Amino acid sequence: MIEKLVTLAFQRRGIAWLLFVFVALYGYWSWKQLPIEAYPDIADVSSQIVTQVPGLGAEEVEQQITVPLERALLGTPGMHVLRSRSLFALSLITVVFEDGTDGYFARQRLQERINAVTLPYGASPGLDAYTSPTGEIYRYTLESKTRSLRELSELQFWTVIPRLKKATDVVDVANFGGLTTQFMLELEPDKLQQYDLSLQDVKDALNNNNATGGGSIVDRGEQSYVVRGVGLLRSLDDMGNVVVKTKAGVPVLVKDLGRLAYGNVERRGVLGKDANPDTIEGIVLLLKDRNPSTALASVHEAVQDLNDHLLPRDVKVVPYLDRTSLIDATLHTVSSTLMEGMVLVAVVLLLFLGSPRAAAIVALTIPLALLIAFIFMHQFHIPANLLSLGAIDFGILVDGAVVLVENILRRREEAEGRPLAASDAIEATLQVARPIFFGMTVIVCAYLPLFAFQRIEYKLFSPMAYAVGAALVGALLVALTLIPGLAWLALRKPRRIVHNPVLEWLAVRYGRFLTRTVGHARGVLAACAVAAVALVLLFATTGHDFLPYLDEGSLWLQVQMPPGITLAKASAMAGELRRATLEFPEVSYIV
Repeated sequence: MIEKLVTLAFQRRGIAWLLFVFVALYGYWSWKQLPIEAYPDIADVSSQIVTQVPGLGAEEVEQQITVPLERALLGTPGMHVLRSRSLFALSLITVVFEDGTDGYFARQRLQERINAVTLPYGASPGLDAYTSPTGEIYRYTLESKTRSLRELSELQFWTVIPRLKKATDVVDVANFGGLTTQFMLELEPDKLQQYDLSLQDVKDALNNNNATGGGSIVDRGEQSYVVRGVGLLRSLDDMGNVVVKTKAGVPVLVKDLGRLAYGNVERRGVLGKDANPDTIEGIVLLLKDRNPSTALASVHEAVQDLNDHLLPRDVKVVPYLDRTSLIDATLHTVSSTLMEGMVLVAVVLLLFLGSPRAAAIVALTIPLALLIAFIFMHQFHIPANLLSLGAIDFGILVDGAVVLVENILRRREEAEGRPLAASDAIEATLQVARPIFFGMTVIVCAYLPLFAFQRIEYKLFSPMAYAVGAALVGALLVALTLIPGLAWLALRKPRRIVHNPVLEWLAVRYGRFLTRTVGHARGVLAACAVAAVALVLLFATTGHDFLPYLDEGSLWLQVQMPPGITLAKASAMAGELRRATLEFPEVSYIV
């Protein structure tokens, strides 16, 4: 079958070349569509159930919220691990699923079981955003020199977050810091006693006067009018003018019973950045298994729209962590490595083959094999990262093409000045086609054990095995179908080959050395055995890392404070920590 493929490709070489042109174009398009990451996403398929119960203690949250939810979630199809955490006013349950479980299927099963649970205190559990731990692609702060924190919070909730959520593949924007505005009424007990009112009377009056009612349609001539009652409280004045009761024909208003002011929901944390002790942060979350490059481009467009048109001139969205820089650095590293590798291989080929045309033909294998690998990665949703692309060895890719072209060059030299016939080129190709095929197959099989890994190891190294395997298969196809026709066309005429004197000198010395070693096989085997033992000992004493080192230029500081510390004290200590850290000249910012 190999012989038939080689012969057919050589005889129909024009069609073969045209096919490879289309393959190259499709491979380039596939490369543009590939998600580019620094590391593969190794996170398990998981979901978190979040339940907020304001004012409830951790023990009550555990007993009345967390435990009923856990019992309902037990037995969920595909569930691997269930763990929970109960805090003051907050219940967090994390469900981890088996590898290969569809994320949307898992979330649907969880939602069905959550809906079947009735919880006290009006608690309403919900699923977190469908993202992954590596989905935090963009962080920003909302900054202004003239606006208050309350105004910035309103802009964050009503302008910034809705606009960012419109960006491509953005699943959510998490908010940290700021204030959640409330209308606050501080009642005076003396006034309640004076007007013979209870706290429940005031609550009922506010609830009944903070609603919008729908009516019907009234026809007036040829025009119809929609009837509705608008009663929502829009300001403190609206709230203060609510009638609680009528005493002796005089209405008793809410503002007669106490002081009205703007308040906020109880704060459980404060965000500070550099010298600003209280600011607002947003974290843009990427939808799981989507292209971060595409999403970031859309986020940048949204941020520019916010800063130029939607926000007031004195308010700006200021990013401080952007995954784009890491992706660009990764892309630059991979691209420069690929280009340097191709140039180095081309130079080495020129030195060894002694023919610029032969070296160029062999070097053509590298980009074509990579483009074929990109097609495979695009079809099977394998992202491009340091592990998947960095493992491709160009020397291995050109092995088959080097052997084939060198054999064709040898046949041309044996022709003694005559042009190389097509039949001779086919014969030279068939002589090495089967060894090339089996040699490449052995190398591909060497990567098969990587597919036996499980969970995190599989997610880390299987993209590398897929990418390298696809590149090797592409190199094999190029060597057997494209290279023979190109080599015959470019090398069939007799040409002088520049022989490298250094290589010729090495070849003579190698022949003598080989003659001696063959006659002393036992000594050679003993030396190899000693070297193998030394390598094993060296491997055992060498340090090992599960992941290659990646320096993003940031540090994560964790400070343990006494349990029960107040928010004000913790915020003050955090400010001192920021000021001390900023004294180091290497620090650009701290949040």
